[in-house]
Amino acid sequence: MTGREYLNNLMNMKTDKEKMERIASAFSADLPEMIIKLISNAGEPVFLDDGSRILSYDEIVDAEKDLHVAFKKMGILPLVDCGENDFIVYHFVDKSFSKFNIVDETVFKRGSSFEELLK
Repeated sequence: MTGREYLNNLMNMKTDKEKMERIASAFSADLPEMIIKLISNAGEPVFLDDGSRILSYDEIVDAEKDLHVAFKKMGILPLVDCGENDFIVYHFVDKSFSKFNIVDETVFKRGSSFEELLK
């Protein structure tokens, strides 16, 4: 599945209020519709044809513990594992997206939309 196909499918899916509220509460943030739908429908990881992987709901919830990164303190939410310790993340403060390396804890390739980075 391509990133574009995933996004098209995602926009037609329903939201799970309980999952969305749990993530929003855990990160103390309002989430855009795209992320609400992603979280609501992230039962299992989704593998894309470029080698990236949409994280499952459990992986998002347990990201700090599993990846040993203080995502909440940094104000970011991991969404996609791009390989080589790089993740697409959502920044709560300025409502932007970027790639983030969990080893160096560096932000790069910023974008205003999820679609920009998922390509």
